[in-house]
Amino acid sequence: MAFQMREPVVCAVYPTCVLICWDPPRLANSPTEVDHTLFWTYEVEWTTSHSPSKERFSGKTKYCHAVIEVFYPNEVINLRIFAHASISGDVVACGSTSCTIDAAETIAMPWLHKQSMECRCIFDGLLFSTNGVQCIEAIPDGSDHMRATISSVCMLESSFACIIVRAIYNDPPLPITSSTVYYFVVCSKILVKQRERMRHSGVVEFLEKEEACAVFCGIGEMGSSAALAAHLFIASVPESITGLRARVFCIAYGSPRRMFFEDSLVLASTLAFSGNFLYYTGLLDAPDPSSGYKTTPPATQEGKGKATSDTALLLNTPLGVRCGLLLDVQEGRHYLRTRCSGVETLCEEECHESLDVSEQLRVLSRLLLTRGDTLLLPVIEAMEHTVEDGVMVCLRIAGANLQYRPQICVSSHGGWPTAISVTNMAPRRIDATFSLLEMVSMESATRRKPLQRLQVDFALLTDMGYTSHTNYTIDVPEDVAELLFLENRNKLPYAWIFSKPINLIDSAIVIEPFFTTSVAKEPRRFEPGRQFSTELIEALARISEIAHHFATKKQSVNLLSFVANVAAKVSNSGVSSQAMNPIPIEAPSAREGVFGKILGEYVNNKKRAVSSLLSNLATWKQKLQQGLPWLNDTKYREKLCSLLGVFGKTAPASDVSLISLEMSLFTHVLRYLRNTCGVSNLQHLRSLHQCMEFEKFYQLVHPLFSVSTPTLENAAILIILESAALWAVCLVFHLRCSYLFTHLIAVTGCAGSGCKTMCNAITRLGLERDYRLRGSQRVRNVLIRRAAEYELDDLKETLLLGFGVTVIVVGEFADIKGMGYKAIWSSIRRSLRSADRQRIYTFLSKADELVGLCGSNVAGGDVDPVKVLRDTAVTSVRAGSAVGDVPQHLVAVSFAPSVAFLKTSVFVLQSGMSAEDFAERLLTASLGEVQRILSRVRKSGYR
Repeated sequence: MAFQMREPVVCAVYPTCVLICWDPPRLANSPTEVDHTLFWTYEVEWTTSHSPSKERFSGKTKYCHAVIEVFYPNEVINLRIFAHASISGDVVACGSTSCTIDAAETIAMPWLHKQSMECRCIFDGLLFSTNGVQCIEAIPDGSDHMRATISSVCMLESSFACIIVRAIYNDPPLPITSSTVYYFVVCSKILVKQRERMRHSGVVEFLEKEEACAVFCGIGEMGSSAALAAHLFIASVPESITGLRARVFCIAYGSPRRMFFEDSLVLASTLAFSGNFLYYTGLLDAPDPSSGYKTTPPATQEGKGKATSDTALLLNTPLGVRCGLLLDVQEGRHYLRTRCSGVETLCEEECHESLDVSEQLRVLSRLLLTRGDTLLLPVIEAMEHTVEDGVMVCLRIAGANLQYRPQICVSSHGGWPTAISVTNMAPRRIDATFSLLEMVSMESATRRKPLQRLQVDFALLTDMGYTSHTNYTIDVPEDVAELLFLENRNKLPYAWIFSKPINLIDSAIVIEPFFTTSVAKEPRRFEPGRQFSTELIEALARISEIAHHFATKKQSVNLLSFVANVAAKVSNSGVSSQAMNPIPIEAPSAREGVFGKILGEYVNNKKRAVSSLLSNLATWKQKLQQGLPWLNDTKYREKLCSLLGVFGKTAPASDVSLISLEMSLFTHVLRYLRNTCGVSNLQHLRSLHQCMEFEKFYQLVHPLFSVSTPTLENAAILIILESAALWAVCLVFHLRCSYLFTHLIAVTGCAGSGCKTMCNAITRLGLERDYRLRGSQRVRNVLIRRAAEYELDDLKETLLLGFGVTVIVVGEFADIKGMGYKAIWSSIRRSLRSADRQRIYTFLSKADELVGLCGSNVAGGDVDPVKVLRDTAVTSVRAGSAVGDVPQHLVAVSFAPSVAFLKTSVFVLQSGMSAEDFAERLLTASLGEVQRILSRVRKSGYR
């Protein structure tokens, strides 16, 4: 059979090599068909015009392509190919072809031109590839060499996802030959809706319409994809539009070069334009031997000939042009250097390059752009913030060039900087969070009053540079400022609020009876009100029972049997699964809380003493400590630090207060439940027990503890105990806050003196006032209580503990003259312990009934008759009394003046006022006294 071979096709001539392809031989009578039943091998022979003694080289291959190395410029290569088809070792067919190649006629290599290394597209392509869909925002404000918009985000016909950016330059950025450049930034397919596909014909259409150039670009793997996408696009462009093919470029950053022969694919049809492909690298020089990578020698077929030669037949070589930054040590500056791909293979270092994008952007901006030294520096234009959960500052920074691995620190004046967590970043905006706890606590330690606002400085560091923003003001929520101000002041009478939990509970037992005191004293049995603090104490008792229940099971001999019953998964081989899944909680049977029951019995007993209450609650307290043994010793701080470690926080300093640790822990719990678990009904002023049951809480935090808990046989129980501890700490923190931000108004006095009327007036006026703390959602809880004679001891115990109480002692004229009133107010005065949180007021009630003491004449037309009445009443009650028998600041009031009685008064008649007007003005003046008290109560924190 006669076979014919067509002349080889010279795909591309590089300055370093020639890339050729050929077709297998065909039957002479069927030149268009290839006989695929034959297996062909090829022997390639060539000589060069510059080789000594016309040396001939040869090599064999089974492929239909080869790479011939060029040693000398302008040489001519004479090539001949012999094809042999064999069956069982016998040659059954053969063919041959030949051609002459002029190595001087190289393909276009626009990136090798010196001016090309001034092309701003090298910077812009890297900028767009780095920032993806945010690339337009990422364009520096001072960069005026081009304008850009995102044309679309779509999937190309070649199945590569691209962000298409349309850029218009002031002048064509050579070697790009058009002022309009479309960047095809290869991106993740996640950004593209699969149905949004753009055919290559559509791309050809708009490129031809605008006579624009196309630049495919990407970093790393995306850069390799960009190179392949560019090859496939060039291949799809009709040969009749050769001008468009030449306007398609590719810039790949930190990507290995595409090979002539790759994955059984020969890039033959587009090799003539492979000089438009630029591979930007940080490894332009030979690999460093210390890097651990090895340079693999080129893959070859051994050559043979009449004269031996080092040259052999090559099958592959990388394509395109490489460029990178080189440092001129003498001049002390960088410059871009190019290198044409030669006869080589990709080294491991190139295949695994990790390009420092920020560093390359920074240097390229200096090389290629005007004012490039400052273009990429971060800029802060504006800042704003909100405060969440009392202490978490959610910061929003607006500016420019903010996206390059920002690191932010904040510091109060004179304080150490605190790192800020960046939660979201974009070129022109950063969202970040940080806690006020440490700074406010440190600032409060040296102050005499709670901090109202905090002056802070911010430092922003990116890979491109540094900037700062100083003297930024953050208003500190009043409740947080008060908590952190008082936390370390141990000499305060109410320091028990900030002490160890067991001391807090001891004092709570003493205070709770007066919390449940009724305003109205009726003969029927009193049902105690459910105060928030009472609920918290009972919630602590319930979690203590659960913890004690599981701690006992943990110590039992039949541990594995128990866990198997409740988890059905525990065995020596299944320990890891035990900690991976929550187990059912055997909660104590629902019944009336012991604490509430004993408290109710105590409150309903008119013959009572605090000592009896303490005695009755001794067993309850003992059980509480058994379930939560770390409440009453130094282990409490260790427990707090251990729980903080679960959230990845480092161990705090030894001088950090318990309040700060609890607040930090509670904040972490809230943010975890919201952000990780998706719980939406949480608010930092609400206790967890108001939002969910403990079993639900345990299931949510179980993953936290399963990671940090050793895979022991009792891991499941340990996780329950740690979850219970976390729950209990949050309850303790809220119990502290409930006492610190609660103020009692206690009305007491002699029987029949109008205490109930006084309480009603205070209640009515109190509803009209706003007790919200400055800068916070917290409202100061104001409780109004009527203290009967048998409840005075409870009131005094509350005062002795420094609790915030305003006492109003009410008495009629005859009461104040007697010994009963004096005994009440003097004993209460002796019980006062806190000048800033406790006050006593003495009222002379039913002043309207004393109008007869004013005589029959009203002196002067400008005298207020109501004031005369009130002053006369106080003066009269003091008359004849020894010093100290009557309160110094006695105030005469009347909250239900009798109009009928006032009509019979000569004093009222001569005042020129009607009895109705006189009664109204007397009531207004009396209510004004209450208003002044309520105003002070609103500011009842530390002043």
